[in-house]
Amino acid sequence: MTQEAPHPISLEQVLFTRCIVISLPGHVPQPGMVATGPVNSLTVTKLEGPDRRYSALMRAELNAAADNSQPYQINMECLAVLSVDDTLEENEALRGVYITANSVLYGAIRESVAWLTSRQPYGSLVLGLSVLRPTPPAEPLPGP
Repeated sequence: MTQEAPHPISLEQVLFTRCIVISLPGHVPQPGMVATGPVNSLTVTKLEGPDRRYSALMRAELNAAADNSQPYQINMECLAVLSVDDTLEENEALRGVYITANSVLYGAIRESVAWLTSRQPYGSLVLGLSVLRPTPPAEPLPGP
């Protein structure tokens, strides 16, 4: 039997800094209507100090304009603190923190939105998946 090495990224803490779910008056449920997905942003910051610790903040917003064709206006913000052991190079550590934070934070937001909306007049809203997409560079890359 082989012993597997522990995962190099550890989750220290998860907490919500904003939880807003508003049921929109005047919403009339339409058969077959599919809610739009949230707009997510994820920011990762290396914390000061000798330890390899990072904070990750995810914001998820749905129906910011409060259009009552959708049942809810949602604004959530969730924070995680993660640590990375010394087996990963800095660029690998940052990549791993982004991937782990996206999964952990969006999962927490998704679960909370489903629970909160299940006690609202229009019923439970289950958010779809969150997919990390690369951000285009601010300036064009130099050509050959």
